[in-house]
Amino acid sequence: MDRLRFAIRDPKARADVEDNFRKTIGQLLGGAAVLIGAALAYVQFTQQQQTSQRQFTEQQQASRELLISNQVAKGFEQLGSDKVVVRLGGIYALEGVMNASEQYHQPVLEALCAFVRDGTRTETGDGPPTTDIQAALTVIGRRAAIGTGRVDFANAHIPKAQLYRANLSGADLSGANLSGALLGGANLGGANLSGAILIGATVSQAQLEEACGIDVKLDPGLTMKPCQK
Repeated sequence: MDRLRFAIRDPKARADVEDNFRKTIGQLLGGAAVLIGAALAYVQFTQQQQTSQRQFTEQQQASRELLISNQVAKGFEQLGSDKVVVRLGGIYALEGVMNASEQYHQPVLEALCAFVRDGTRTETGDGPPTTDIQAALTVIGRRAAIGTGRVDFANAHIPKAQLYRANLSGADLSGANLSGALLGGANLGGANLSGAILIGATVSQAQLEEACGIDVKLDPGLTMKPCQK
């Protein structure tokens, strides 16, 4: 303003310039205030959106976990039914959970293995497994590799079981009756076959070399190495 007094001698003209200068400064300050307010509003909006998204995700996760929990409970209940079609429904419902949830993979696998063991405990014949037992065997054999659960068919009576290309890696097959079972292509790596019966089973020496066990009943020409302690 002091410089304007020397540059513009006319008082009226100088007053007009000074007035315009003050208006321009005011507009700049007002614009800056608007921009700052808009930026703060945007930051607040973004934070609210992130919070809402996080809450929505948490609600979705909680709903999913509740749904899975209900499916597991319903599946376990169906396994105890006296109707085979209901038991089959429970087996396939549990398969969906086992292959989709790492949290429930092992508990469901253990339950299905127990279903096989308990369902064949009193069997003595050489016939194939019942429809529901075979369904459980199939579901277990083709399970997704998303958990660390181990197959436990110890002392199960499942002659002529269809276990083609089944995943039996690390399985406890001790004392299991697998006579005449279809085991072609099955993964027996690390499986314990101590005391198992495999007479007439479709299994190769190469598969048996991946497993171990003592007192295993095999067809002539097949051998089994003992398990290391």
